[in-house]
Amino acid sequence: MLKQSLTALLLCGSLSPMLAIAPATVAQPAHTPPGYRNFENLNLTPEQRQQLQAVRQQYQSRMEQTRNQLRTAKEELRQMMSGTASDDQIRAKHQQVRELENQLASLRFESMLAMRSILTPQQRQALATQMQQRRPGNRPMRPQQP
Repeated sequence: MLKQSLTALLLCGSLSPMLAIAPATVAQPAHTPPGYRNFENLNLTPEQRQQLQAVRQQYQSRMEQTRNQLRTAKEELRQMMSGTASDDQIRAKHQQVRELENQLASLRFESMLAMRSILTPQQRQALATQMQQRRPGNRPMRPQQP
């Protein structure tokens, strides 16, 4: 059971936490937004839809801000590599990029956990199955190292 939960959690990690989940009070558009397709066949209750929307909104601005900072830092690093910056300056910028990547990964993980807590065990399993079927080439995930 724990292994199945971990597998589902890892599969959810490939989702962008910025899932476009429409509130229950809004009619679904004719075109399903990207990311929402993973949730469309889970028989979400209106309450679950609202809760998932709230999670998305909670993390959206922090993730966008971190993504923008990361984009800027990566561009600065590229410029430093081709410029006259010292090795120490480049190392410091590289460290900043790594820290921003870690922050973004942590935000994704935390939002994923928050979304996971809203789903029932059956919905988690159904989501994991759907995501596995949608993987490019339908390749199975690599087994976890002990």
